[in-house]
Parts: sequence; structure tokens; C-alpha cells
Amino acid sequence: MELNRIPQRNLARDDRIIADHGREARFPFLDENVITFLNRLPIWIKVNLTLPRGIGEKLLLRLAAVEMGLGLSATLPKRAIQFGSRIAKMEQRKEKASDVCSRLSVK
Repeated sequence: MELNRIPQRNLARDDRIIADHGREARFPFLDENVITFLNRLPIWIKVNLTLPRGIGEKLLLRLAAVEMGLGLSATLPKRAIQFGSRIAKMEQRKEKASDVCSRLSVK
């Protein structure tokens, strides 16, 4: 169900935001052939949760990154994209995602 909802739920929103900045997004891991291939693989090839964090989850993707010479990046722990930039920590404010930002409102 989640795979079927990605285009409507996430990609449509992301595409609008990216297009608003004059860019066009590419989503190579969402290609139908890639998804079909990955869905056919046994889970233990893709994930090994007995390994340390930053290695065992997304194992197949990490191994591909190492093969491409991205060893350091391949061992970083995964984070949700909204936290990946760490902008919230840089702001040093006690804001919540549901708060209306007073710095952006028109006065």
C-alpha cells in the first residue's frame, strides 16, 4: 500500500516544492525496475540488524556506496531528511513543527 501511495502522497508534494525553486527532481531508487528487483530479494540481503547502527540498516545500499568509493558516507547513521541538515539545532530555538514562524509572517 505504501509503495502505491508514494506518487500521490510524497512525490507530488516534493515535486511542487522543488519546481518552485526552478529545479527538477530525480528519484532513481523509485524506478519500477529497481523496486521490483529489491522486492524480490530476501530481507537478510537488504538489512542485518545484528550489525551496528550505521551499517546493518540499509545494508545493500551501504555496500553499493562502498563499491562506489563512498566509504565514509556509507557508515553514517540514517536520519529523516527533515533532520539531516541539522538546521533546527543551528537555530537554537524551542520551536515545534506545528508553530507558526513569526520571523516569516508579513507585518
